Amino acid sequence: MDVLSIGAIAIPASIAVASLMRDFSTDSVTVGTRFILPYKVPLDRHLCVLGPTRGGKSSLVKAMIKGLRRKYVVTVLDWHGEYTGVLPTLPTSAITIDLEKIPPKLLTEILGFGLGLNEPSMYMLYRMIRDGNYTNFNDLINKIDNYLVNTRTEAEMKAAILRRLEYSAMNIGKGIVGIDALMEGDAVIDLSDLTIIEEKRLVSSLILAALYMHYMKMGLIEKGVKHVLIVEEAQNLLDINGPSYSIVDHIIMELAKYGLRAVLVSNAVPKSSILKHCNIVLFKISPEILDGEVTLSRDLINKMNEISMEEAIVITNRGVTKIRPLRAIIEPSHVVIRRFNDVKNESQQDINVPVNNGFTERISNENKLSINDKLIANAKTSEDLGNNSDRASMRLVNSINDSKAVSSSGTRSSDDSIFRKQIMELEREVVNLRDKVSEIERILDADEKIIERILELDGKLKNNIHS
Repeated sequence: MDVLSIGAIAIPASIAVASLMRDFSTDSVTVGTRFILPYKVPLDRHLCVLGPTRGGKSSLVKAMIKGLRRKYVVTVLDWHGEYTGVLPTLPTSAITIDLEKIPPKLLTEILGFGLGLNEPSMYMLYRMIRDGNYTNFNDLINKIDNYLVNTRTEAEMKAAILRRLEYSAMNIGKGIVGIDALMEGDAVIDLSDLTIIEEKRLVSSLILAALYMHYMKMGLIEKGVKHVLIVEEAQNLLDINGPSYSIVDHIIMELAKYGLRAVLVSNAVPKSSILKHCNIVLFKISPEILDGEVTLSRDLINKMNEISMEEAIVITNRGVTKIRPLRAIIEPSHVVIRRFNDVKNESQQDINVPVNNGFTERISNENKLSINDKLIANAKTSEDLGNNSDRASMRLVNSINDSKAVSSSGTRSSDDSIFRKQIMELEREVVNLRDKVSEIERILDADEKIIERILELDGKLKNNIHS
């Protein structure tokens, strides 16, 4: 059993001042205040924000985004739509991932993790896709569907893989915002429109894998941070109860070599093999909720008992510090696209995007720049809107309302389409069942005739014996 034992360290004032100056000159982020002064956590490692539900984690991270986006590209994987409008917000349907750029072995591991496949199914999946020749989900599904199986067990595994893949294929891969574009501008990827946790795990894992391959091609960086990835509900993505690293754990840890820092927001404490690579912001929790693989030292438990619900503990390689965490005071001020396909297909739809000078620019189909270009180009919104703030806010509200209107109409048409598809599938199943019943009845009729013939012959045989 690993024990997380961290004690407070007393240091001279001169060293403390030097450390404070170093924080301002190096990569760091403000997470709260200590003795009224801002308290910064270095970004020399990943950052875990841990605490119970409704404990203030998301509020802290929203406040952190304001400081992070001044220096770094910020990407948020938003599981529940909590960060909508904090940065330019895209649904998963707006994201496209070139599967050809992900090696078959890595793609197999990612699909196996996201879809919850067992080892035999993962091995079969690798045999299906190991020669490549696919660029998107439709290509991948067709490739798997055309794969010839030899046994009933293989047929069942193939059907299970296809069913789970088709769920996710409807939600990602048809957009215009590529992974390369996410490297250039801030964005919130809204996963709240995905209803099944396996879908969210798969989409999040694929985005991480695509980021990993992108940075691998760019090569290692010697020093510095250039990209911050915020993962909400990270306990659903990290293999917290697993005996060792999962493929996602490995990717997140490896991304640190390429100048990316992950902010893992979780209501469950990850295993110590992950914690040792992270600085930690720990909100007040009960030690009883901890998993058996991680425990708190007595010193840390005492500090936990001393803090209030409005305070938190920061754990770094410098020691343990009590702070008052930041609370979000920023309001949504960026474009929100609810359903990308509906917006893309709407011929007369205009979208309002806040630009750097505080005004709102109109984007129409006549504009030569794509929606993606505008989202990326205008990712950094000026904090000082001046006298035009009211006008920009009103236009932004209109933009969000327009998006909602498009979303509601698109939802109805999408729901109708899904309902019709389900009806057709049920009708096909009914026809198949009727055919099977007819076949069974035919077999039973044939069996009855055979039995009658056997009984008839048996009677004749008995009569011949008696005579």
